[in-house]
Amino acid sequence: MLVWQFVFWSSLAVVLYSYIGYPLILFLIRKLKRRDRHVYDADYCPSVCLLISAYNEERVIRKKIENSLSLDYPKERYTILVASDGSDDHTVAITEDYQDLGIKLYHRRNRSGKSAVLNDVMKSIGADIVVFTDANSLFAEDALRKIVARFQNPKIGCVVGKLRYVDRHTSSVSKGEGLYWKYEGKLSVLESSLESVLVANGSIFGIRRELFTKLCPEVANDFQIPIEIGSRGYGVVYEPEAVAFETSTVFWQEEFHRKVRIIVRGLTGYSMLRKKLRGFRAWQFFSHKLLRWVIGPLLFLILLSNAMLLEGSSFYALTLGLQLALYLAALNGWRVRRTRKPHPLFYVPFYFTMVNLAAVVAIAKFLSGERQSTWVKAESARFTPARAPEGGVVSELKPIASNEASLQKTDPIESADVAEKVAKN
Repeated sequence: MLVWQFVFWSSLAVVLYSYIGYPLILFLIRKLKRRDRHVYDADYCPSVCLLISAYNEERVIRKKIENSLSLDYPKERYTILVASDGSDDHTVAITEDYQDLGIKLYHRRNRSGKSAVLNDVMKSIGADIVVFTDANSLFAEDALRKIVARFQNPKIGCVVGKLRYVDRHTSSVSKGEGLYWKYEGKLSVLESSLESVLVANGSIFGIRRELFTKLCPEVANDFQIPIEIGSRGYGVVYEPEAVAFETSTVFWQEEFHRKVRIIVRGLTGYSMLRKKLRGFRAWQFFSHKLLRWVIGPLLFLILLSNAMLLEGSSFYALTLGLQLALYLAALNGWRVRRTRKPHPLFYVPFYFTMVNLAAVVAIAKFLSGERQSTWVKAESARFTPARAPEGGVVSELKPIASNEASLQKTDPIESADVAEKVAKN
């Protein structure tokens, strides 16, 4: 009995610490820490390269390029480079349409993974600041300026922007995904106040060019780069006013496999870079990432130990009932995942359960020796390029006249694809 009590309470304590205790400790540290104030110069304009990673992005690359061209930053200090990793669709041809407007293209014919491509292109980039982004992310008009401004502080080596999901396809997955990123955004604010954000958001983050180090093929760039920069004593901060927009995924299978892939690469990255996490940042990583990844198995232990403690205890009967209610709500969230207005009572438990199940699968894959050097994009997030919600701050995009016909031609195809995929799911 005592063993099961220990398993129950210790597992529950770890879960509560990861989601509540860790943010609370960061909040208290922030209150006690003296903050240095830095005066920002509005005329600060270092040279910037916007580096767009792409693999078979013909659905969205045109809109991404046009959005990038429309950003508020001095053109003579700003370059845009599309890095294609073995794209065999029309991504390269579409990008070439814009070379007269200064768009640069790097195309590796054989697919080798994002990290390998970035290692190649970074050798030829001479800009002071490099901003990394994905092809399906659209920037707010002032996003570059907001990121660059933070580099006036010489102690800052990496600036992470904010990702906002546009729920064009309402579902339990997109709602849960949006809520998850809101929580992560609040946590990033706390970490940023200590100049110690752990990992970046691949959709929008920038670094000082001279701080880039060669990337490992099996580790995500938005995971490795902040760890490398932080280990050298530079600050890694979050800038919530530098906003990128993406369309949420529609299908739970896509989000599930995406989470599995991210955690496998995260575990791989930790195994390779753990010696670079020291002191405060080592504690952060343990609290924010490692514990979060093992919550799936802990939830099973909590349920099992609770069942073993059930006999003659009204308290454990209550806790077991609450757990079963959570999983029944998750099951119902899966059942109604495509309803027009999914209720938080269902989509929150559904998303929570799904991502923790994905963590269990990822741990099993990692322990079995599986590694990943290439990424698999979520197709449903590319049915239509992300747009800012009504009243948003993405600048109005004006397609070049010669491209309007091809833009219009894609819509019926995308609509048909959506209908077909919804029918299958």
